[in-house]
Amino acid sequence: MPDTIPPAPEAARDDNAIRGAAPVSKQIYIAWIDFQRRASSMNQYMDFDLHYLPPPFAPKWLKPIGYLGQAFQTIRLVLAARPDVVWVQSPPGLIPHVLLALRAVTRRFGLVVDCHNASMIPPWSRFPGVAWVLNRCDRVLVHNEEMRGVAEALGVRPDRIRVLEDPPPMLDLPEPDAAAEAGDPPFVLVPCSFNADEHAPIPAVLGAARLMPDIRFKITGRRYKAEALGFTRDAPANVEFTDYLTIEGFEQLLAGASVVLGVTSRTNCQLSVANEALGAHSALVLSDTGILRKMFGEAALFARNTPEELAAALREAIDHRVELEARSEALKLRRQASWLAEARRASQIPASGNGPRDLRDARATSSRTKSSDR
Repeated sequence: MPDTIPPAPEAARDDNAIRGAAPVSKQIYIAWIDFQRRASSMNQYMDFDLHYLPPPFAPKWLKPIGYLGQAFQTIRLVLAARPDVVWVQSPPGLIPHVLLALRAVTRRFGLVVDCHNASMIPPWSRFPGVAWVLNRCDRVLVHNEEMRGVAEALGVRPDRIRVLEDPPPMLDLPEPDAAAEAGDPPFVLVPCSFNADEHAPIPAVLGAARLMPDIRFKITGRRYKAEALGFTRDAPANVEFTDYLTIEGFEQLLAGASVVLGVTSRTNCQLSVANEALGAHSALVLSDTGILRKMFGEAALFARNTPEELAAALREAIDHRVELEARSEALKLRRQASWLAEARRASQIPASGNGPRDLRDARATSSRTKSSDR
């Protein structure tokens, strides 16, 4: 079991006191997706306007046409909002290109690129001019120290890079469906998207389920992807592939899960589900990687991606569920307090000296002036 966790600062014990605790000048965050937990969680702490611009077409071969429409929406949004700072999620890797070009012909605004791991590896790392464009943005955010090295190897200047991990979300979870769950065995929630880093671990999860026939497993994510990868073909009877869930549907399962299991084969992935489990105060089991141990070692149990080790860790988590839930809550509180400080440092934008306004840390500026011209 993890070692004892020091108590969180008293100021971090109230989610309502944390929400919007880092007031900023006019800022917007743009993501070309229908929902992303990291952006949603950051929005609970920061005072930016969050805009999702989802792809208009589902087929991959139509995505380039969709990108043209999303680029137009992005330009129109920025021109209408007239923000001091624009945050953008990458990938797709061409969003910073669009905004850098827009900034060159319009008013000056700060540009913060929130680089998910996929933006730093092929195919997006091969997108033309990636390093050149990122070096001309004001801040390049990566999600952990390992990805800082990847960004530098790509050619991004070290002075542009800041590490900003995911914050624990502040969730208002529904009560578990007691009527539906009455008399049923406990279940393990396995949030998945069936991306490449999950292709190897999922068979191990199915193997663990075979070793635990008395425990149910609910694997989220689009069922057609699971079928295409062959995961549903020989799945044991205690495994349910839930198909795509709404946010409300996912949070209903999160509220009722005995344990949350997050799996990956990537050593540099921080797993959004791990922070979701902290936000829900859930017992947590994770794939055993250095990054995940560093971030969640005070609360989670870890296992290599083998059926035997996953099953053993899940059994232990179920047996010690109450203790692990308390550890998740305690780590959430500590990470809330530390994340605000990290976010303020990461979002500091140096004075440009060549635009109509100098953009600095809005948190520091707000204590001196109420003016939006910072």
